[in-house]
Amino acid sequence: MFLTDAHTHSHHSHDGCEPVAALCESACDRRLSALCLTDHYDAEGRFSPKAYRAEIEQTRAAFAGRLELLCGVELGEGHLTPERSAALLAAAPFDLVLGSCHHLEGQPDFYWLRYTSRAHCRQLIGDYLDELVRMISWGGFDVLAHLTYPLRYMADRDGFDVDFMCHEDKVRAVFRALARSRRGLELNVSGLRRGSFAMPDVPLLRLYRACGGEFITVGSDAHHAREVGVSVAEGVELLRAAGFSRMAVYRKRQVHWVST
Repeated sequence: MFLTDAHTHSHHSHDGCEPVAALCESACDRRLSALCLTDHYDAEGRFSPKAYRAEIEQTRAAFAGRLELLCGVELGEGHLTPERSAALLAAAPFDLVLGSCHHLEGQPDFYWLRYTSRAHCRQLIGDYLDELVRMISWGGFDVLAHLTYPLRYMADRDGFDVDFMCHEDKVRAVFRALARSRRGLELNVSGLRRGSFAMPDVPLLRLYRACGGEFITVGSDAHHAREVGVSVAEGVELLRAAGFSRMAVYRKRQVHWVST
């Protein structure tokens, strides 16, 4: 089986701490075929495209024959700073650009919010889905990362019994916008290694497929070398359960298919 982790972070992210080589060693230990670095580029970042690319190229040479190392980026809220985002994408030839939305315009990250009721959560979920449609319309990315990110804090941390199907019409709008634009969806398995849920879960994966969604990747969202590749094989099993017979690997921002 071709296993690839398409969402990982090194010390080039503001919340990462380890060199690229450490992540690659872990990927080899877990028998991954490919690893994509997707360090953060957002308002808080210390990201230098030149330094990032140089370390990846140096490490790629050191792991030649053992691991395919791909150069990606997680572009946070790129639609809110389009000129800054365009400058980044012009500065480095990425293999994969993840599009993520960690906060609504003018608000803090969902991590920092404190949720007061199910109604409060549902309102924010609706606003978040509207923001995703805006981001997809902007379009400067390949794959939408961790669709149900707010649930990490609303449901998993703060215990509110909510899910995205409280706004099924808006979820469908997101999925149809992805399908029309031929952009992909990430299955983020970071929650699985903590005994929680994947982002998104199987019912939403099935709905994405029913809405015409085709392109899908699997990522651990690792911020430490020890997390690289964890639960990726389990994620592939979830894709099969949702009806996907193949998943996407992005090279030079072009889709290449591998069987699940």
